[in-house]
Amino acid sequence: MIGFLVRLIGIFVVALVSLSAPLVLAVDDAWQDESTCVTCHEAEIDEALAISVPEWRESIHAEYLVSCDACHGGDPRLEDADESMSEEAGFLDNPSWTEMADYCGVCHEAIAESFTAGRFGSAILEGVRVATCATCHMRDGHRIVASIPAEIVTSEICPGCPSVADPDRCVGFLREVRAADETLVANIDVVEAKGIDLTDLRGAAREIHEAFARTVHAFDDAAIDAARAQAAGGYEALGDRVALLDHEADSRRRFGAGMIAALTLLFVALLATLRKLR
Repeated sequence: MIGFLVRLIGIFVVALVSLSAPLVLAVDDAWQDESTCVTCHEAEIDEALAISVPEWRESIHAEYLVSCDACHGGDPRLEDADESMSEEAGFLDNPSWTEMADYCGVCHEAIAESFTAGRFGSAILEGVRVATCATCHMRDGHRIVASIPAEIVTSEICPGCPSVADPDRCVGFLREVRAADETLVANIDVVEAKGIDLTDLRGAAREIHEAFARTVHAFDDAAIDAARAQAAGGYEALGDRVALLDHEADSRRRFGAGMIAALTLLFVALLATLRKLR
């Protein structure tokens, strides 16, 4: 009977230790094969065409496996360049300044809709030449990286722009929301490392970020101000929930550690009893 109890306690202790270890998921880092777009442009003598490949390799598009055909169409699987860039293959070439939002909107649908419905979109419909997605996000060609507010909404890039009355103030709002988002996500990462699944809160944070981004791309100062306040309130509420769950996770870990310690002591006591019985 004592031997059975010893084995049972040992199994229970191992199970507790195993459950306390965080789950690590394997990530597939496999990269797609080189396309005709890449191999052909890399071999271009014309530097203006060749430079697009190394720029793209350093971009957030390459990081997320978004290749040339996602924006420019065509069939990168065809070895012949002319066939790859043919009308039959769906090649689109480069968009004009009036088409830019439609091109980017294939992936960034909500942002493009806000841009089109906002002040810049209205100006484009009236034939007024205004900034487009490329103006702010493709200043370094195809080396498109994560947006940094201070490098986009500035008086240098937007001289005399009637849609952004105070670029510095707008940058302040963008920085404030970005900082709140980064802090919340970092805290979520900490709690999830303790074994608590916060997928729903991570999704809620993403929704706040995307809602604010949509408003920003409509370029209305009053709307941006209101969206900034709403985002701040949303992040604060989510932060309170994360802090509560973090406290609960710590309590569970302390309870688990206490249980393991108690069971270990019991295990040692049983071994001592066994030795005396022998």
